[in-house]
Amino acid sequence: MFNKQLSGINKRMPNAAAKSMEIDDDSDKLHLTEAGRLSGFKLYHPERHVKLKIFTAICVVCGCIGAAFVAGATWASAEVGASQNAAEAKTIKAIRSSGSSGDFDDDVGYGGFCWKCSENSGTRGWSWWFGWGACPCHDGWKGACCDISMAAVDGSFGAWGAVGDCDAECGYGQATKTRQCDNPAPKNGGKPCLGAFTEAETCYLGPCADGGPLYSLADLIEAESSVFSANVKFTVNDLWEKGICYIMESSDKISAAFYNSIGSSVMYEGVNFVRGFKWWGLGSVGDSFAGDKWKEAVTNEEINIVPYTAVTGFNYGYDFMNDFFTAEKSPSWEDDEGHDFAIGMLTSSLENADTTCLTHGLEPRFPFDHDLLMKAAWDGFTWFDYHELKYASNGDFGYHLVNQRAAEHGDTMDTLGLLMTETVFSVHLTYDSAKEEFELDLTDMEPYDPLPGYAAMGGKATFVFDNTYGKYGRLRTTSITYGGVTYTEADFAEDAKITNADGIEETVKEAEADSRWIGWRFAEKCIMSSLLGQTNLILHVKGLHLELAAAFQGVTISAFKSNVQHPLRRLLDQFTHRSVQATNGNFDLLFEHKAAEFSLAPLDYNQQLKMIDWYIKNKPLSMATLSMDKFAEERNMDQFSEKPADDANGRPSKFFWRWHYRAAKAQAMYVDMIECWVDANYAGDWNAVVNDAMIADWWAKMKQYLPSMQEAVDQHSEWISGGELTRESLTSVVSTIMTWVSHIHEDVGHSAAYVVYNPVHTPMMVPADGIGVPLNSFAFNTNAYRTFVFLERAKLLDDPADFWFSGAADRQCYTTMQDTYRAFGETDDAFSECGTTGFYSCVDAVETSVSS
Repeated sequence: MFNKQLSGINKRMPNAAAKSMEIDDDSDKLHLTEAGRLSGFKLYHPERHVKLKIFTAICVVCGCIGAAFVAGATWASAEVGASQNAAEAKTIKAIRSSGSSGDFDDDVGYGGFCWKCSENSGTRGWSWWFGWGACPCHDGWKGACCDISMAAVDGSFGAWGAVGDCDAECGYGQATKTRQCDNPAPKNGGKPCLGAFTEAETCYLGPCADGGPLYSLADLIEAESSVFSANVKFTVNDLWEKGICYIMESSDKISAAFYNSIGSSVMYEGVNFVRGFKWWGLGSVGDSFAGDKWKEAVTNEEINIVPYTAVTGFNYGYDFMNDFFTAEKSPSWEDDEGHDFAIGMLTSSLENADTTCLTHGLEPRFPFDHDLLMKAAWDGFTWFDYHELKYASNGDFGYHLVNQRAAEHGDTMDTLGLLMTETVFSVHLTYDSAKEEFELDLTDMEPYDPLPGYAAMGGKATFVFDNTYGKYGRLRTTSITYGGVTYTEADFAEDAKITNADGIEETVKEAEADSRWIGWRFAEKCIMSSLLGQTNLILHVKGLHLELAAAFQGVTISAFKSNVQHPLRRLLDQFTHRSVQATNGNFDLLFEHKAAEFSLAPLDYNQQLKMIDWYIKNKPLSMATLSMDKFAEERNMDQFSEKPADDANGRPSKFFWRWHYRAAKAQAMYVDMIECWVDANYAGDWNAVVNDAMIADWWAKMKQYLPSMQEAVDQHSEWISGGELTRESLTSVVSTIMTWVSHIHEDVGHSAAYVVYNPVHTPMMVPADGIGVPLNSFAFNTNAYRTFVFLERAKLLDDPADFWFSGAADRQCYTTMQDTYRAFGETDDAFSECGTTGFYSCVDAVETSVSS
């Protein structure tokens, strides 16, 4: 399943016109051919997938033959050794009987026997050999070649050495200190030291003159060439065994992004190719190797529901990890061997907080050059490139879409207004009827300290509806407040002068052309970064993964374990697929190994956990407010959820909240499917449904293990029938969860790639000085998304499994739902404007569950 071997990896190096393939005697550096392809190393490519597996099978057969040979040789050697031992005993006896003192060397073999140490009661054994040689010296033995002490001594670290020089030329960088396992060193079989031998600290050398060194395409090509001249095969293996910081110590920092992509090419296969999905590069033949996508649940298999603290050895330091639930393991019918192996490889490379060596430093930085940034973050990753649409991995198009939309709306520089109009980030809007303006308030994020050198989270902005441009108009930003400063529309003028810290006047447009953000433009980018953090950390990780999806799967499996063909169990099966597997693995990576520090928000993981804890305590999630009717009502946004009529001038009369319109359509579609399912399986008798003992048990467990259910009872009792199982409460809860784990998970988790991959317009990690794009935080963020988000998983429009249905009637319920959703994507512009033409993922990319 999983190919760790790298000898077959096929790397596409960047084109380098007018360069030849040669070794420069003076610099000893490897240059590229004009075609841009290095000889001597071939990296993994999916089109050679089958060949590698055939080669692996041959290797296994050869290995078995070799093992048999070694076993035979070992047995023969042992037989020879036994006879030699007897011969030696006779030799020694003969020597002594002749009058010799019998003073034999301790470390010399006589006929294959190792003479025992004079003060040790044990007898030395001999190592495997072919021919004569000295006996090995083993722990605890005494004698001429042995340590005098027989006691095992565990190793212990000595004191940290002095902190080394800062590795930056200016601005923020890293300085390292080391320690040795020498206080004492382990000996005689004692335990080695466990822990970090090196630690990095953030250092600051003052502001960079004229924006500091921003690296170029030539620097990138040079760094990637050096990877090959340094023997990439050996180094990538070390990536897993010793960690990325080991690579950083001996390579150019730009190369680290390249190593990261090469490593993720290897890991991607294990994470992606779970059972049931076509192997890449094989065309239609891939179906033959895929196996069944869906397997029926095993009757009476117990999946214990446990708090998150039971499935991790990491101390999160917050009680909420005891208050939310998951299953202790994935069910047997969901294979996860490749997934677990890949996660294991990654976690081994992230031991001892390795990620900080890359993501906490700001250097190297690249200019606001989209194509260069894409190459820097994607070169070395071989499964698909940044120009391709694979699943929802369409961030490259996000850059071009922002440019396109800005042009369509009068060449505006107001990127924040465009995001709040056309993307999932409008989920955070509220409406003030008195002022007739929309508000984005992220001030709850302000108390949390950012990573050193990065801009703080928080801020707020206001918007008004403008119908001047576009089919549905847009929201226009009217004010931005950040860092205690408020900017108004008068400040947004392109020719408005801003005086910088050196007393020089310039416009934000001039500064951006020089890869710097200043004034209101800097504040806007910081709010965008906060918007991404709020969506990723609070809405996606906390809401969908921590509070809903894993517990939903665990409860459903547990409640119906004795009757896996129960009608409700069959209805829910596809919406609970692989959520435990994805969630449990994600939390270990995000917080125990600190991947959250570059993939969720530019905050230390402790600050992220502190923020999650605050939201749980102060803004607890209610299942009721996740339902689309309550969701809009809570934000005073319900009037904007339908397509607007035209005004007297033929322009849209009000704002069209596209994100909510889509989600509400999806929930209504699920309500229809649930009603149809009850008609098909209970002849429409809802009394039979609510009196079903298994459904009642499932409902009780849902209230027990999903705190948002009880929160709905406390906050919106009428929505959930006071917590009682009724037709209304069951339909409301099930349709709400279906909407969030499928349609909305796609939006908040996947469509965000338009922004994540687009640091020129919508950065996730903003330097506090506003200069350039920190390469490695961006490159690792890209790696995190393409490896763990854009996977081949079950899609809502896939062919359904036969065992979900008792007959034609309930099958029709499901296929009608699919037809409805498919029609949205074909005929409704709020859905059909997707992929390369819009900021939403297409309906055929929507997964059935939180499985990535």
